[in-house]
Amino acid sequence: MAAVEYVDLRGRHVAEVGLRAVEGELVLAPRGNADSGPDRYHSRSLLQGGATHLFVLKSVGSGILAAGVFLGGAVVARGQSGAPGPEAPADQPKPLRLPFLADEARKRGVDLPLPFGVGLVYFFLHRDIEIRDLRVGRNGAPPTSVSQFAQLASVANVNNLNLRMDVWIFPFLNLHAIVGGIWNRSTTNVEVTLPPITAGGEPRQFLFAVPTELNGSVGGLGLTLAAGFGSFFAAADLNAARADMGFSDRYKTFLPALRIGWKGQLGSHPARVWLNGTYWHTTAVAKGTVGDPDGGTLSFEVDQGPLHPLMYGVGFSYGFSRRVEFVADFANDFHGGWSVTAAPVFRF
Repeated sequence: MAAVEYVDLRGRHVAEVGLRAVEGELVLAPRGNADSGPDRYHSRSLLQGGATHLFVLKSVGSGILAAGVFLGGAVVARGQSGAPGPEAPADQPKPLRLPFLADEARKRGVDLPLPFGVGLVYFFLHRDIEIRDLRVGRNGAPPTSVSQFAQLASVANVNNLNLRMDVWIFPFLNLHAIVGGIWNRSTTNVEVTLPPITAGGEPRQFLFAVPTELNGSVGGLGLTLAAGFGSFFAAADLNAARADMGFSDRYKTFLPALRIGWKGQLGSHPARVWLNGTYWHTTAVAKGTVGDPDGGTLSFEVDQGPLHPLMYGVGFSYGFSRRVEFVADFANDFHGGWSVTAAPVFRF
């Protein structure tokens, strides 16, 4: 216990008492009796009516440690240098802190990540494409479906690099947005057999390919709902994105996904491992014009999407520190299609 000598502003001795902190409040008592007894009293009892007192704080046997002024309960402290310290603000509003309900989660032993995150995400996808419908028009005529006459096959290789930003609104709700670029190389062979132009003529056959290299931009929004029990967790992801690949209609993607996994420590660093499933609900219409071997032009419209929309994967994350982590995910549709995702993430 330290000794406190109270003097008034004229330097007159008032009392010499002991000083200690109890539950965040200064408690003053006669020397040698700081814990009990009828003479025990609190700082506010000396400061009734907003009285002002100068105090000198002494360490037992060590001389003066600090001096300060009580102003109606607030303390202005001075160190050994005599420089004034900051005033303790009264009724200062607390800053907005995310996520909401964080204290309730921590009371239940949940270790929460920092609320904001920025990541650079690389994604590669190889898969078969299903051509759902092909429409062809000649010399400016409206395209009509010729799928019953067409033999179609396509394989796509997609590279995507985007910036992903996220924020935890609640311990169980994360919102995120992405923006970036997409590079798609595909081979779509279309063989079309059309009826003859004149009666008794030979059927006409055309073989052409949809453009095999398409570059564009992509943007999207999403949310994650998470829950945990002990060392295990589950998360549902809902992601929607649109890609501008230069066609009249933009590619639209809606990706619901489910993850179930384990979280813990790898050495002294946080780590997570999970299994996941993703459904690729995508729609795309590719439109273009090619030359007709008999003269003129052929316009086409192709409705396409993944041949096998369900993909199953495994992923992990490793935290180098509380602020920096690395995330990776590998998925397969078990029909030759596969994907890989890698992302360094910075949290703050």
